[in-house]
Amino acid sequence: MRAIHLEVTTNLTTDSFIMALMRFIGRRGYPREIFSDNGTNLVGARREIENCLRDRKQDRIHEKLLVKGIDWHFRPPAASHWGGVWERMVRSVRRVLNALAHEQTLTDESLMTFMIEAERIVNNRPLIPITADSQDLEVLTPAKLLLLRENVTNFSDLPLSNKYSRRWQQASYLAKVFWKRWSREYVSLLQQRHKWTKLERNLREGDLVVICSDFREKDKWPLGLVQRAILGKDGQVRQVELRTGNGIFVRDIRKVCLLEAVDRCDGP
Repeated sequence: MRAIHLEVTTNLTTDSFIMALMRFIGRRGYPREIFSDNGTNLVGARREIENCLRDRKQDRIHEKLLVKGIDWHFRPPAASHWGGVWERMVRSVRRVLNALAHEQTLTDESLMTFMIEAERIVNNRPLIPITADSQDLEVLTPAKLLLLRENVTNFSDLPLSNKYSRRWQQASYLAKVFWKRWSREYVSLLQQRHKWTKLERNLREGDLVVICSDFREKDKWPLGLVQRAILGKDGQVRQVELRTGNGIFVRDIRKVCLLEAVDRCDGP
């Protein structure tokens, strides 16, 4: 599923990390395993937590609130490729956040609002079709797995006023910019996942694709179902006819990205 959870901390100390971990547990529950790099604050946090749990004189609340029984894994130093499963998603989010962080000055409250909006946007990305029905464009998202429902918000029409309006609109503006930039980052990740180094399959009828050129409205992933593959002079697919929620369109294959292949949806 690879959902993300973003936390804002005041610094990189062990203390700050432990409090962030407590907030995570309070909202998401106890994780069975933690995978992390060898940051001194993270290594120190594990050591401090373990010491608290071993010390019988400490308040038993430590045992209930912290991480007894959690298996904590550290990757080797200077080996980010060991965390490839999660690092790709983290890196794509961090790249956009780092760029936006230098554009505007945010209050603590605005920053937390923006970060949670960014978390929600990433967790609303499409994963796979919900059903095996080739005519159904509804997809599963990390948010649906976590919440068992849609998680889409739109407060842009609320009549906010004065300084609160300005602060809220600032966070909302940054969330929209994040959406535009990160959605393209995610498409790039999908293209890398489906990149072929040798001649493989063409797009074919029934494939579910993301339409790369249509990211206009926040939280709206432009999806299409391939109705017909159009061959070029070389016998390879160069265009596809897509069924979308707004009708039938023809797109160049360079403007679409495979999300789920029809042969994977059909199963063995």
